[in-house]
Amino acid sequence: KMTNRTKMAFGAGGLLLLMILIWTFGGGDGTDTPSGGSTPVRRGTLKVTLTERGTLKTRNAVHIRSAVKGRTAIEWLIEEGTRVETGDVVVELEKEETQRRIDDLEDNLIGFEIELNSSRTEVAIQTEQNKTDSEKAQLALEVAQVEREKLMAGDIPKEERRLDLSIEKAESELSRAEGLWEDMPQMLEKGFVTQDEFEQERINLKEKREGLVTAKQERELYKVFEKPLSLKQKHAAVTEAQRGVERVAKQAETKMGSLLVKVSQDERRLQESQEELERELYDIERMTIVAPSGGVVFYGNPDRSWEAEDIKVGENVYFNRVILTLPDPAEMAVSINVHEADIDKIAEGMSAVTRSDVQKDRVFHGEVIKIDSVANAGNRRWGDQIRRFKVEVSLQGNDLELKPGTSAEVEIHTADLEDILYVPLQAVHAAAGKYYCFLDGASGSARTEVTVGRSNDSFLEIIDGLEEGQHVLLYKPDSVTNSVVEESPSPQSSGERGSRPRGESGNGNRGSRGRGPTSP
Repeated sequence: KMTNRTKMAFGAGGLLLLMILIWTFGGGDGTDTPSGGSTPVRRGTLKVTLTERGTLKTRNAVHIRSAVKGRTAIEWLIEEGTRVETGDVVVELEKEETQRRIDDLEDNLIGFEIELNSSRTEVAIQTEQNKTDSEKAQLALEVAQVEREKLMAGDIPKEERRLDLSIEKAESELSRAEGLWEDMPQMLEKGFVTQDEFEQERINLKEKREGLVTAKQERELYKVFEKPLSLKQKHAAVTEAQRGVERVAKQAETKMGSLLVKVSQDERRLQESQEELERELYDIERMTIVAPSGGVVFYGNPDRSWEAEDIKVGENVYFNRVILTLPDPAEMAVSINVHEADIDKIAEGMSAVTRSDVQKDRVFHGEVIKIDSVANAGNRRWGDQIRRFKVEVSLQGNDLELKPGTSAEVEIHTADLEDILYVPLQAVHAAAGKYYCFLDGASGSARTEVTVGRSNDSFLEIIDGLEEGQHVLLYKPDSVTNSVVEESPSPQSSGERGSRPRGESGNGNRGSRGRGPTSP
């Protein structure tokens, strides 16, 4: 790669050869370049620029991404460089597996809906059954309560009265039988009754006595055994009926809970299947990707050009991956890396000129629009320790027709050195860390030390040592002995940052350069 020193050497040699030819053959009027290869020291404005190489990028591009979750293979892809219109199909992703899942989900949904309807029907049936069971249990409780009240308020008093009446009746019959028996011996003696009638009356008296004892025993048995037993039975019946009501309610709650859980599970399963089906349908709709706007198709993201190699049929793309880009040709910029030694020379808003490697016959104007505040570290893997700042330069115009990702050269206008003295680069010579010019005088050439400032590719600022109008030689005369080693002039020695050697430029580019001075 040709360095700045090499270029200056070739330039000086060529210019010197041209001067010699002109002087030899009498060409030129000597106004700009006097005969003998000398030139006057001029005063004017020197334009200083910084040149770097970079990559074209889009500022307002439309990125077409994969909207399908996970990874999906590319089935068909529009050819790169094709101009498309809004709505044109640009990408087809693999649909076979997704369609198979959709078919399975649709089949499963039918079964899930049938199971859910069956579960809901079971809930309705169980609801009616629970209602019937509850009514029956409540009725049994009410019957038990009524029978208990009937026993206590009716049957027991009635039975007690009957038993009391039986005792009274037995006592009355016994009293009458005893009255008849008192006269029976006398009547037997007098012959008013027969022996059989006498015996019959005796037996009747005995029966009435036994009848009274029996009546009293029945009342005692009822009072001690039958009445308490009947009360306990009725109380137990009421208690059992109450428990039956509670048992039926709990059984109904348990059965209904199980059925409702099943309904909930069926509903959730159906909903999950419906949501999964909706997702699959959503994905399959987005597997056919159309252009959201018109433009020229580029694979991948031009700002990440290395990813474009993965964009091809058969390759997988993940969710949100940029598949295609439709750049806006009216919104283009160049991304360059500026050496840390040069970053202070530029500022946002500075004008710039861009030359594309693709359209070499066109010049695009623009300005610096962005300067990173943090430098990027060099590629230490390859021994690059230089830090650079990323800078973006806009391109003006509506018909740029440039391809993102291609290379371009940017020339940033960094300064205009006004009202300064300057001479061609080849008129300045360096030796032992100092700079010299050779004055062209009537009595011969004389070496004079100069202080230099900034430069561009053609001219160098003279801060001290020369005056306007003096003539300096464009070569080192033979009459001067070389007592020191001559070096190429470098503006670095002046204390200002001028151009650095090309090998140190941000992208291995030229560094600062200019388009020549303008006369005051």
